[in-house]
Amino acid sequence: MSQSNEAVRARAARRRHMQQRQTVIFGTLVAALLLVGLLGGAVWSGVIPSPIDIPVNSGEPAPTPEPIAPPCPPADTTPVAYADISANVLNGTDEQGLASRTAATLQNRGVEVGNLADGTPYGGAVQITTGPLGVTAAYTLAGLFNGAQIVLDDREDATVDVLLGEAFEGVLSEGEVTLDPEAPIPAPEGCRPIEDEEAEDVEE
Repeated sequence: MSQSNEAVRARAARRRHMQQRQTVIFGTLVAALLLVGLLGGAVWSGVIPSPIDIPVNSGEPAPTPEPIAPPCPPADTTPVAYADISANVLNGTDEQGLASRTAATLQNRGVEVGNLADGTPYGGAVQITTGPLGVTAAYTLAGLFNGAQIVLDDREDATVDVLLGEAFEGVLSEGEVTLDPEAPIPAPEGCRPIEDEEAEDVEE
């Protein structure tokens, strides 16, 4: 009988010992998690400097390039019909869906939209890139945006690329567009004639 009581007491002692160990282990884990959470919150809020100096992508675009002289529109040329413009729309920001939403608006105006893609990060509003054949189309599209900059490249067709930047404010409504479809496109101050641009490319 005494041996049976001793066995019972031994089992009870083992259970108490196991419960004590579990309590210590779980208590230690909870304390460690709380400590990690407190330290993480302090680092996040800047109270404690981060021990790892890894740059975080803040979503800031590359610096906006210095404005360059745009190509002049051909003399006495009026804007082209939106239906005659073929454009690619590029997203130069971290905003998801910006290119597709803008492309849909341009399509509603009649513009033929080709490719939608991510572009080079751009800090300006809109950069429209065109070849010599698409300059008139580029100026027509520029009339749909505030702060659009036109850049000339050596492409051999009339397709234009519309790069949307961090300062992009959306497509102007029809009532806000000031470009007169019946009047010649005004040449901006400081623009460079296309002939000069092409001659410079040949020299290079």
